[in-house]
Amino acid sequence: MQFFYVIRKLNDAQYELRFPDFVGAKEIFTSEEEARKEAMGIFLEAVQQRFENRQRIPMPLEIPGSQDIVNVPGTFRELIIQHNLSMESLGEIQDVNE
Repeated sequence: MQFFYVIRKLNDAQYELRFPDFVGAKEIFTSEEEARKEAMGIFLEAVQQRFENRQRIPMPLEIPGSQDIVNVPGTFRELIIQHNLSMESLGEIQDVNE
């Protein structure tokens, strides 16, 4: 499972990293290298927030040729799937992307 991210240069000293799969998952960094280094942390914060708020964790968009990705280990992928299934079965799931 891979989630892609986008780094956009805002000005000479600011780069925005965002995950299109997660509304609001974005952060500003002082360099492109710093943004890439922190991508996994931003991703994990977005997932944790979804867990805590009982929100569905989206399956990743497929972006052909995207080079900026976070690789999610198989065990974590299973945790995401189980979270979504359990929230759906309890009828407590909230989907902030729809």
